[in-house]
Amino acid sequence: MVATDDEILDLLHRAQDKGLELMMDTYMGLVYTIVHSKIATICSREDVEECVSDVFYEVYKNRTKIDLNKGSLKAFLALIAKRKAIDIYRRHYKQNSKVVSLETVNELEFADLNMDNEKIYSDKEQRRILIEEIKALGEPDSEILIRRYFFQQPSKAISEVMGIKVNTIDKRVSRALIKLKKVWEGAKRSGN
Repeated sequence: MVATDDEILDLLHRAQDKGLELMMDTYMGLVYTIVHSKIATICSREDVEECVSDVFYEVYKNRTKIDLNKGSLKAFLALIAKRKAIDIYRRHYKQNSKVVSLETVNELEFADLNMDNEKIYSDKEQRRILIEEIKALGEPDSEILIRRYFFQQPSKAISEVMGIKVNTIDKRVSRALIKLKKVWEGAKRSGN
């Protein structure tokens, strides 16, 4: 039996825990779907779940202010879910959307580039050469590499922030790594 909004709201007033449980049982799918669709590409599963919990808590906190004559509980939950998810998206986007400056990266760890599993910045000259070569790749490739290997961002997150398709991100990374590896091997042979 599906509970009505009136029944859920009444139970939220009389027995808060049971009302909250009933509201979550009834509308969890809706709230989760809304939140997931907005932030799953840039946030972890735990972040999505925390946002969903925050939505239900927000409704619970404001249960005495809800007027079903102005709209359904479903509509109220959907609105709160969208707002909270958008807030998280904006906050996350602000934190991660700044263009990466290679000069500010002090300790790049490029062991994942399959270059003999060395830390290729073992001395200043090698690091300087690497940074110059990454710069020489140009945008957006240099930013993509920094996001991938310094910030550990997955392709999907980079795609969202930079507005480039995921498969394009992966192709650019692959091509850039091949170029960097050739340059690195040439620098090692020439003694740099």
